[in-house]
Amino acid sequence: MVNNYGNYILPFTIYATVITFMLSPVGITAKLRAVSFWVVAIVLFKLITLLYRKNSQRFFNLLVVLLMVYFGLTISSYFVPGFSSFLNGRFKGIMGNPNGLGLLSLFCYALLGLIKDKKEAVYSDQFFRRFKYLLIFLIILTGSRTALFSVLVYEVIVRLLHKKALMVFYLLLIGFIFTFINSVGFETLVESAGLTEFLRIDSIKDASGRTEVWPVAWAEINKNPWFGQGIMYDNYFIDDYVERYFGENVARQWGGVWSSYLSLLLDVGIIGSIVYTLFYIKVFKKSSDKKLALGFLSICLLSGLTESWMASSMNAFTPIMFLYWAIQTQNTQKTA
Repeated sequence: MVNNYGNYILPFTIYATVITFMLSPVGITAKLRAVSFWVVAIVLFKLITLLYRKNSQRFFNLLVVLLMVYFGLTISSYFVPGFSSFLNGRFKGIMGNPNGLGLLSLFCYALLGLIKDKKEAVYSDQFFRRFKYLLIFLIILTGSRTALFSVLVYEVIVRLLHKKALMVFYLLLIGFIFTFINSVGFETLVESAGLTEFLRIDSIKDASGRTEVWPVAWAEINKNPWFGQGIMYDNYFIDDYVERYFGENVARQWGGVWSSYLSLLLDVGIIGSIVYTLFYIKVFKKSSDKKLALGFLSICLLSGLTESWMASSMNAFTPIMFLYWAIQTQNTQKTA
């Protein structure tokens, strides 16, 4: 009998569902969204286990093909007449949102690294290398600073753990680079490199307006910090706040909370956030490749700083997160 590690999210689902039933002003949709965390997890973990154990090579080949099709369509959208594939100078492809495409490319970057590490797909190392370069190129086109920085952190972690003999050298190099940037000034370096417009240096300090939203969300969190107000309360609160204080003419940053951690605290409080963290701890312990798992964990944590994807199961990112951990927790030795 094979354990379904998707059940590791069950304690969080139970807690979130109870809190949502008791405190949420949203309605039945919020209750269903709470339950969907567990449903999506157990379905994906079970499906991946079945496909992996039946024919792991076919499964990985199919997964790579699906990624090629999606990103092929994304790139092709640039050449479709009349289709707007850019938003304010940033590539959005068929995703419709530059930051969304950046994060999706980021998650798939780590997923490709895991598939390559399994060495069961028919594709060569050169193919995976070029595919990952393509994803980095897409991330650059989207202008997603969070995704780009997360890729760098991922690579540093994986390479440090892969070549432990060079760890001291890498750490010294990172320390030197950090000291150099700190002494010269980040803005000066960006300006001298001609990347001011690309990195949107003028909006870095306020995180593209997010710093206006975060204090408002934090003040609301303090009203019920331990338990939260139920799944989807973060969106409900921001929509209500905008309606009361801004009306229809509102800046883009007021379209959400823009932080998974603040969203989780609004929805399920400190207790729920701790229970949610236990899922990551448990699947990490079960992962087959700890260095890649740690790299992916860093991606999840960093991307959560400026995006609220963790607080929902019905988006493009949480299912990929479940997919990644489902593959990581498969035994290296297949059993009948």
